[in-house]
Amino acid sequence: MALPVNSAAINGHPPEPVEPEDNWPNQSGLKSTAEPPDEVRANILVVDDREDKRLAMETIIADLGENIVKVSSGKEALRSLLNQDFAVILLDVNMPGMDGFETAFLIRQRKSSEHTPIIFVTGISDTETHVSRGYLLGAVDYILTPVLPEVLRTKVSVFVESYKKTEQLKRQTQRLRQAHDDLEIRVEERTAQLAIANTALQEEIAERRSVEEKIRGINDELEQRVSDRTAELAMTNQELEAFTYSVAHDLQAPLRNIQSYAQMLETEFEAGIPPEAQQYLKRIGSRAKYMAELVSDLLHLSRIGKQDLRRQPMELRPLIDEVVTAIAPEIGDREIQWQIGDLPSWTCDPGLAKQVFTNLISNAVKYTQPREVARIEIGQTVVNGERPIFVRDNGVGFDMRYADKLFGVFQRLHPPSDFEGTGVGLATVARIVRKHGGQIWAEGEEGKGATFYFTFGHESSPAAPAK
Repeated sequence: MALPVNSAAINGHPPEPVEPEDNWPNQSGLKSTAEPPDEVRANILVVDDREDKRLAMETIIADLGENIVKVSSGKEALRSLLNQDFAVILLDVNMPGMDGFETAFLIRQRKSSEHTPIIFVTGISDTETHVSRGYLLGAVDYILTPVLPEVLRTKVSVFVESYKKTEQLKRQTQRLRQAHDDLEIRVEERTAQLAIANTALQEEIAERRSVEEKIRGINDELEQRVSDRTAELAMTNQELEAFTYSVAHDLQAPLRNIQSYAQMLETEFEAGIPPEAQQYLKRIGSRAKYMAELVSDLLHLSRIGKQDLRRQPMELRPLIDEVVTAIAPEIGDREIQWQIGDLPSWTCDPGLAKQVFTNLISNAVKYTQPREVARIEIGQTVVNGERPIFVRDNGVGFDMRYADKLFGVFQRLHPPSDFEGTGVGLATVARIVRKHGGQIWAEGEEGKGATFYFTFGHESSPAAPAK
């Protein structure tokens, strides 16, 4: 069996340069970076028992640049067909052993070569019977020798081009099928992944809904419990206020009796009472008076909780002047420097506002007693966007660690022996301020005075300062 022959090598010509892969066009006519199609080279089988004829036909078709396989018998031709496919077979009719017709018959029996084009090349006969037999055996053409080179080359090239296109089509189809199969695999994998993700998402949604239902149930339960607890606290506060009012009110008469009897004993039987007993009577009277004041303050504190607000616009400066005049008897001959700044108009309850200023200013007067010259300042400032009123003094001050106790009932930061008071005044102020929806706080330092700040809420936002 002859080996394939490179036509370029036979003719002494170097192989044609191959265009770089980057310049190969794709189907749209644009350059593609994808892998270019494989170059298809056709195989041509030349079957002739004479070497000179094989060489002659090879020389004629070498310019086509295809693989040429030359064999000298039908058996070698059949053996070659076992190993490779051919674009066209040039088959001699008159060969010893197995002639061309027998060889063509056997070629057509094989499935892989049943459609391979066969061109009979012979010079023995041109009778119609002879030619018809060749066509009946599947020949596509019948060439008599001597062969015209152009005719042979042209006919072979037609089948070579057809074979190349068919092979390219097969390869493209195979690539498309492979791409389709790969795509189907990827789609199946992605579909499976999406199914898993969807299942997980559905489970997560179901779990989240379950959690939301539980949270909603817990919230409803908490809201109900808060509502019940609020109602209970409101009722408890009402009962506590009623109890406080009742106790304080019922204590007033016995306290007045104690004061009266102590005073009667002291005045009517003074001569017969030993000095030590007189001191005891004075203490009884003093404590009874203190307790009466305490009961009065508690009653007042209780009434504030029940009292409705009567808001109305009012000027603060006249109100402060009135308070300062009212507490003048408490001051006596003490020297107090008053600094009262520009104060705004506020919408608030006039009676309760007067109580706030009375308690805060009285507090400042009381805790500046140790000072030879007391200074009390009243004005308005800006703190964190708020515009509170402040009352500042240079009195004894307090330790900021205990600032949270200032506004509690009966909470005192100084002993009663140093400063009189029931410990209810600042609690009353805090309740009035909160009733207005405002805030109150204090700053101070031991030995350096204190400053009390308060607002009356958004509904009482101050207007322009009074002129």
